Amino acid sequence: MRFCDWEARLAAVLAAYQAAGFAWGVRDCFRLPQDVARAVTGRAIWPEVRPYHSARGAVLRLSRHGFRGVGDAFADVLEEIPPAFALRGDVGVVIEDGAEAGVVVLGADLAGMAPDTGLTILPRARLARAFRIA
Repeated sequence: MRFCDWEARLAAVLAAYQAAGFAWGVRDCFRLPQDVARAVTGRAIWPEVRPYHSARGAVLRLSRHGFRGVGDAFADVLEEIPPAFALRGDVGVVIEDGAEAGVVVLGADLAGMAPDTGLTILPRARLARAFRIA
C-alpha cells in the first residue's frame, strides 16, 4: 500500500537524484526504482545487491543472485504487469544499448538514470517491462 503522501515522496526522490547526479551503486538505474519503492510504500527491494561501482560490477552482483538483468530482479519481488497498465510511481525496464535499465513511471513519461546525463526523462513508449509497486 502506498503512503498517503506518496506523490510528494516520489517528487523528493526524483529531486534528490536530479541534484546529486549519477553514481554506480548509489544513484543509478537500479537504485532509482528501489528508492522510489521505499519512498512510496516503505518497502525495501533488493538492498543487499550493493556494493558495485561500475556497469560490470552491477551485472556481476545481479548474476550472483541468479538474475540476467534488472527486470528479473524486480520480477522476483514485485508483480509484473503489462506496460500499458503501469501507473505513476510504478517501476519498469527499458532497453538501453542492449542492456536493461530500471525506470520509474511518471505517467506519459519515464524517469531513469544515465551515466552521462544523470536523471533522464524518456517517452513511455520505451517501457519494455513494468512492475506494480503497490
